[in-house]
Amino acid sequence: MALPSINLEELKQLADAVPAMLACFESSGFTCLYANAAYGKLSGRSTAQMVGVTYAEMIGEHEAKAIRPYVDQVMATGKPANYVRTYTDIDQRQRWIEVSLVPNREVGMDRVFVLISDITRHRDAEFAAQVSADRTRKFFEASEEGILFHTGGVITDVNPSLLRVMGYSEAEMVGHNTLEFVPPQAKTEVMQVIASGVEIAYESQVICRDGSLLDVEYIVRNLSWGEQSQRMVIVRDLTARKVAESRIRYLAFNDPLTGLPNRGQVEERFGIFIDQCAKQNWQFATLFLDLDQVKRVNDSLGHHAGDALLCEVAKRLARVCAAEGSVYNEAWLARLGGDEFVIALSFMHRNELDAFVTALLQTFHQSIRLGSRELRVSASVGVAIYPQDGKTPSELLKNADAAMYFAKNQGRATVRYFDASLALAADLAIDTEQELSAAVTGKQFVLYFQPQLSLDGTKLFGVEALIRWNHPVRGLVSPEYFIRVAEDVHLILPIGQWVMDEALAQVKRWQSQGWSAARVAVNLSSNQFRDGDFVRNVVAALERAKVKGDCLELELTERMVMGDEKQVLGVLQTLKSLGITLSVDDFGTGFSSLSRLRSLPIDQLKIDQSFVQDLPESHSALAVVTSLIQLGKGLSMQVVAEGVETEAQRECLELLGCPIAQGFLSARPMPADEFAPWLQSFLSGSLGRS
Repeated sequence: MALPSINLEELKQLADAVPAMLACFESSGFTCLYANAAYGKLSGRSTAQMVGVTYAEMIGEHEAKAIRPYVDQVMATGKPANYVRTYTDIDQRQRWIEVSLVPNREVGMDRVFVLISDITRHRDAEFAAQVSADRTRKFFEASEEGILFHTGGVITDVNPSLLRVMGYSEAEMVGHNTLEFVPPQAKTEVMQVIASGVEIAYESQVICRDGSLLDVEYIVRNLSWGEQSQRMVIVRDLTARKVAESRIRYLAFNDPLTGLPNRGQVEERFGIFIDQCAKQNWQFATLFLDLDQVKRVNDSLGHHAGDALLCEVAKRLARVCAAEGSVYNEAWLARLGGDEFVIALSFMHRNELDAFVTALLQTFHQSIRLGSRELRVSASVGVAIYPQDGKTPSELLKNADAAMYFAKNQGRATVRYFDASLALAADLAIDTEQELSAAVTGKQFVLYFQPQLSLDGTKLFGVEALIRWNHPVRGLVSPEYFIRVAEDVHLILPIGQWVMDEALAQVKRWQSQGWSAARVAVNLSSNQFRDGDFVRNVVAALERAKVKGDCLELELTERMVMGDEKQVLGVLQTLKSLGITLSVDDFGTGFSSLSRLRSLPIDQLKIDQSFVQDLPESHSALAVVTSLIQLGKGLSMQVVAEGVETEAQRECLELLGCPIAQGFLSARPMPADEFAPWLQSFLSGSLGRS
């Protein structure tokens, strides 16, 4: 059965329906014989209007000459030709088209069929992909981080930063197995990570070209390029971070001025000494030394002279400890801070201790030369003996401290052993405790406020609330004289709650003054932070003051966050969820685990004023502060410098990139009635940096 034929009209309908642009031209003058509707849109003509129009008339003489070689090629070879070009459509948009020229050499005919496909979308996608690839490549090559790609452990690409850090050439790494650059002790872990295919970040080491080992952090990610899967590894050089961590660990347990162990080591070391003495049936003495003339030297010759004096005393004490230490155990020396030192000595017989104390006092008989001056310094020494004077480090230190104060009150430059008579001094402490209780109920406390300003003094970030005791007899008392007693007698919780309530009440008043971003920083005690109702008390204080959590900053000490990890993290995360800013106060003086710091939701680090006070003259202080600022930035935490008192310190901190300062240079602590006009002047712009 014969199939019905398709007539010409049906073919035209079919041609107009397809998305491709179709046309037929005679080859000599390249005049259009037929074009479908899609083709006509190229020049805004209908199908009928296209017939008899030359290609040059459609697209211009210049373009027609450009494609003529393709037409000639088709007619000469009888084979199709293809090319790609751009054109501007009737809406003035540039389009990409792919053109196919197909010859027709039937008898008596000399024609060329033209098939055109709009490939603009594909070209745009290719261009976008190329731009993305170029951008990725530029980032790859410009990144300061070392980066490599590998497939199944075989390196396919490395960036210049990694080559520079490790010392290899590209040819020495590309095509080689990653394990060739991993030390033996790290290969097992690296092989497990490669085999698992997991995305992970972990610390390891690499072998540099010179054979040295470099501490690094690997950050591994999976990437797909088309159908190919690769592993991207960011190789982060940890040298600077390790140095900073080492420096922080050193500062946590060593005095930056003398290099001696600091208070951070005392309790741990004393615990070791007590265990040893208990096992060996030895006795253990705690000697508490307070230098008698350092303040006079500071006041008359300046703090540099006082520091030099402390360093020389530390050297002399160290020589005595090394030379006169017990035959059973060398004496151990630490600086507690200021002009206070502590010595631990194990002994079997009392005459050994007496001989050591005599040698210790004799070292102060010789004068100390500072420049052209010869100074004499003496020490008051208190001694407490384990186990009769105390069975814990804190008891021994407390009683040795009490004996030292008794020696100082007797005329200084002497030694006093703790005994029962000294215990009577506890009566004085009881009086203070009773007065403190009355202060809580009698509302004798007041708050002072010290601003935290940008280094140029133009931006106010917040204020710190500082408690004072308005004693009815002694007048205004600094917290250093009563906070420890308040903690011992469990009054710190109501005092701390009063501080928070009063500070937040002030925030509400400041907001009404026009300081919409008012924020107050409140110091926490360890007992307050670890109280089971602490978080509820904070929430209640915010509700009473009718302010949001972002108005409150809580300052914690470094040791507060070193306890039970799960409990501390839970408390901090809850506070963080309320919008409260979390700050580590006196940073650099006691934190012992940077890895722990990285895991906590801390917003701000406050550099302790003991590091700031020696800027910019002290190279060691400069190095420490620089490390702390960079560490804070690396952990994405705000950094505040405390105790900024001079313009030179401010300029130095500004150069180091520290954004916020707190100290006498900007403003002294002020009671609320003085802070209010100060704030008004600042907000009005009439207050310059003091």
